[in-house]
Amino acid sequence: MSHRLCVLLVGVALLFATAGAGASGSRAASSPQILRIGTTYYVDTLNPFVGIETNDSTAYGMVYPQLVQYGPGLKLVGDWASSWTHTKDGLTWTFHLRSGKWSDGKPLTAQDAVWTVQLALRFRNGATSYLASVLDGVKSASAPNPSTLVLHYARPVAPVLANLEQFFILPQHVWAAHVGPKGSDLKGFHPEQSLPLVAGGAYTVSQFEQKGTTVFKPNPYFYGPKSRAAAVTLTYYTNPTSMTADLERGNLDFVDALPYRSADALKGKKGITITEDVGDEVTNLGFNSNPLKPKNRELLDPKVKEAFEYATPRKQIVEVVFGGHAKPWANIISPWSTASGWVNPAVKPLPYSPAKANAILDSLGYKRGSNGVRVVPATSGRYAQAEHSMTYSVIVPNDLDFNGDRQLQILATAYKQIGVVLKELSGGDGSQAYTMITAPNGKYLTADMYTWYWHPYIDPSFNLSVVTKAQWYDNSDTGYDDPQYDRWWRQQAAQVNVAKRRALVWKMEAYLAQKRPYIQLVDTNQLTAHADGWTGFQPQLWGYCKCFYTSPHPTS
Repeated sequence: MSHRLCVLLVGVALLFATAGAGASGSRAASSPQILRIGTTYYVDTLNPFVGIETNDSTAYGMVYPQLVQYGPGLKLVGDWASSWTHTKDGLTWTFHLRSGKWSDGKPLTAQDAVWTVQLALRFRNGATSYLASVLDGVKSASAPNPSTLVLHYARPVAPVLANLEQFFILPQHVWAAHVGPKGSDLKGFHPEQSLPLVAGGAYTVSQFEQKGTTVFKPNPYFYGPKSRAAAVTLTYYTNPTSMTADLERGNLDFVDALPYRSADALKGKKGITITEDVGDEVTNLGFNSNPLKPKNRELLDPKVKEAFEYATPRKQIVEVVFGGHAKPWANIISPWSTASGWVNPAVKPLPYSPAKANAILDSLGYKRGSNGVRVVPATSGRYAQAEHSMTYSVIVPNDLDFNGDRQLQILATAYKQIGVVLKELSGGDGSQAYTMITAPNGKYLTADMYTWYWHPYIDPSFNLSVVTKAQWYDNSDTGYDDPQYDRWWRQQAAQVNVAKRRALVWKMEAYLAQKRPYIQLVDTNQLTAHADGWTGFQPQLWGYCKCFYTSPHPTS
């Protein structure tokens, strides 16, 4: 064990010692109350130009200022911005900012926001492409005074506020030294290696372990509602059963995503409350959809993937993998967007029918070989392929929040009935799996298929964007490239008439469901659990609001 790791473990032990041991609120009244959260989603990095993991965005929201965030009812409310106005033409947005400081005591001013905007726009085709994407339409930013930010748009943009909820403002006095030529150093900067983190949000980070315990300590200069806990510890578990056991033993106060197979076993346990609601995790079977890929090009054919969908036993997946805590789903957008009108009700899963699947593949000329596996005939021309069997590798990341191996077993057994062989290819963790999917070097030429999930935002613009060419080697995990679709995406982003935009969004959802760069599998229920010694949890605001960490408080 390294010296550094020893120091970290001692620090965690001391922190837990100040918190006490009881999950039901048995700590001494005078001791600080530390909110101890267990998770199966790790924080990969505190660099928002790099992170792709689920709890990365949660961490960014806690430590960096945002102009707006989501509040109760999943409605957009102010975060750093106390109010805002815009001109009638939608081209100028003015935000009035609350008074605060960075955690190192330096002034937090509108100039930090201007600098972050300019940085994102300057290197939008490289290192800052993610943050630049949420600044769609922005041409410049200005700060008439320290508490006022003005964003100037080149054209009207429909989801301005929803986009800005995903924009994290960085401390210029820290990050300016890590830009480099053409922004080349930005992705290589690891703020988690220089702690405590200089933060402007509700918390700073005093300890970071990617796959251990990360400690969030309140920022004394935070401009918003203060944390009601003395600190928040986020502990990553590779074994969900161990996490559940720690909750039962009183070593955790809250589990942000209860393992699906553990929920029923915990029901009725004294001192523990389980909350279950409609969730926003949409799982999928994804396809390498790069139109230039050299092998297994039959997987570009929507009819082939239609056959695969007919062969997909979603109800079995719901019961076996998720213990009934999910429902079949076919839309790239989650049910959380239903209330705001963005979910096309006509996009529904195809019924399970191996007979229809076989009929489609028969009609396409993919005959079964002597071993029962279908064969793709040889082709000629620019993308010539030799004759080959319908045998495909499926990448399964090892850090999914569900049993991806079991899900693939179900799919493999089902697809065998239609003469298709699926073979698991271990994807390592999420970052490693993404590298495999986009290989080589972001060209999307090697992978066949994979299974993963999205947690879509409320506004559909971002998740509709992940299948645009502009998101290659950034948020795209399919390599999908469809110029017509890309035009629709740009049109919906600029359409400020809500009814017209909704019609276009629905059209895009139906188009994706037909073209199938993914076969969406299920939408999982949101399952959380907390010790009865705490209250004030707002599970649906996970990753959307600083109040996800600041609102919980001891019951006594």
